[in-house]
Amino acid sequence: MASTLLNQAEFQRRWQAMAAVAEKSDYDGLLFFSTECEPASVRYLSDYWPSFETAGVLVVPGHEPALIIGPESLNYATSRSRISKIIQIMDFRESSQPEYPGTTLPTWDDVLRKYGVRRLGIAGYPLVPYVIMKNIAAALGSFDAIGNADALVRPVFIKKSEAELACLRKAAKVSECGYKAVLEAVKPGMTEAELCGIATAAMLANGAEATGYPVWCCSGPNSAHAISRPTLRKIGVGEIVHFSVGAKVEGYSGSIGRPVVLGHCPDSIRRFLQVGLDAANLTVELMQAGSVAGSVAQKVHDYIRAQGYGHAILYGPAHGCGQMECEYPFMETSSKYILEDGMVFMQDMFLTENQMGFRWEDAVIVRPGGGELLSSYGREITVI
Repeated sequence: MASTLLNQAEFQRRWQAMAAVAEKSDYDGLLFFSTECEPASVRYLSDYWPSFETAGVLVVPGHEPALIIGPESLNYATSRSRISKIIQIMDFRESSQPEYPGTTLPTWDDVLRKYGVRRLGIAGYPLVPYVIMKNIAAALGSFDAIGNADALVRPVFIKKSEAELACLRKAAKVSECGYKAVLEAVKPGMTEAELCGIATAAMLANGAEATGYPVWCCSGPNSAHAISRPTLRKIGVGEIVHFSVGAKVEGYSGSIGRPVVLGHCPDSIRRFLQVGLDAANLTVELMQAGSVAGSVAQKVHDYIRAQGYGHAILYGPAHGCGQMECEYPFMETSSKYILEDGMVFMQDMFLTENQMGFRWEDAVIVRPGGGELLSSYGREITVI
């Protein structure tokens, strides 16, 4: 197993924390469900990351946790799972639904009866396909025996351990390698996809196990995309080229969001970029332990509006991060929760107008005197 920052004791701490949540709840057990693209909760508890198939971790007080996988993943799961008990179930097969003739696997009734589960809380509830939910409900006798446990388990995910913070710090530094490689290579006429390939290769060569999300380069009119994917468009002079580059390290995702302009940068674009950078820096400054999250968001949005760019605001100015680069909670003007020392966010300032946009983004740890910024590389207006 390649992990160096996360040890077995860290995973045992997580199992105990989730078992304690289950014990205080109205459920007999908790099922943590994950997919290939949203692997967070299963990865958090087992270090297993499903490929093609889906997966779950069953936590029942008084029992060792069980990793639940599909029909094809036993050798893969055994090679990396921190959970020794592994159960295969047909419902977690890949979406093309092969039949696997001759294969006999346990049913939900077998599994839940063995663990004495009559009421089940599901974390990752919105991700569970209806067909799987229906089969679980049939095993329990009713849909009423299933509940959404996401709100119950979030406090455990939000509170980051020192080992988790170490992973996030390393992810930020490896993300810097990807962005640095882009800056050294970028020139007019290169395609968005080509530049994403350069960033990805640099991160994988410097300690990333994967990208933290589908890396993107968005140029010209594509820069107005808040979320996107790279195309074969060739980047040009005098336009915003927006990069979002992130590495995944031991399950934890970093990100660097930066705008770049090649050649001449018109004054109007320069001012637009500067307002965004100033708002991003203000966000980090205001992310103090004890502050109301919504108050931070409101002050940042008020600043942007005062500069004449209120129409350019889409969301933000931050969102949680950890196993997923974008995870609960978002920091919005409606947010009522209190920022706590050690919470981790992506300061994520995205503004867009007139078919152009940009993102300033970095990981930040909430501290009593303001946010601890995990990366400042290239955090300046860059005109090449």
